[in-house]
Amino acid sequence: MKKIIIFFLLFQNLFSQDSLPNFSVKLLNNQSSNLVSLTNEISLISFWATWCLPCIKEIDKINTFVKDYDNLSVILINTDKAGEIAKVKRFVKTKRYPLDNNYHIIMDYNQKLSRSFNAQPIPLTLITKNNRIIFRKRGFNVGDEIEIKNIIEQEIVE
Repeated sequence: MKKIIIFFLLFQNLFSQDSLPNFSVKLLNNQSSNLVSLTNEISLISFWATWCLPCIKEIDKINTFVKDYDNLSVILINTDKAGEIAKVKRFVKTKRYPLDNNYHIIMDYNQKLSRSFNAQPIPLTLITKNNRIIFRKRGFNVGDEIEIKNIIEQEIVE
């Protein structure tokens, strides 16, 4: 069993990105962009879905502090099915996610980004600095947001 776990972890790291690809993406408002153009020097990226309770908890916790950082971009990559865009829009509106120039929701209809980042299971949270991944975490437990905030603060200060 131990060998299987080690193999899985090595396999996972082998096929995971260590920098952001400059993929063309569709935003929630159906506009096209590219991933890198949505980032700032420090970016927080999270793969999520409307049905994923840990994802929702993570986003809710993160939204309590991201507005404190003007130079932080937040990119939420939604993995709901393509036909569920109306559901995602209603969800985002109900939750009052602060969509603006530094807060974006990308629709990953074709799962291109999810495959590229080996983003299953979700949530998968990344922090990037100058488009290089400096932090990667799967899953979410209440209290993880403290670690995320500490990393962001440390990187913004440097």
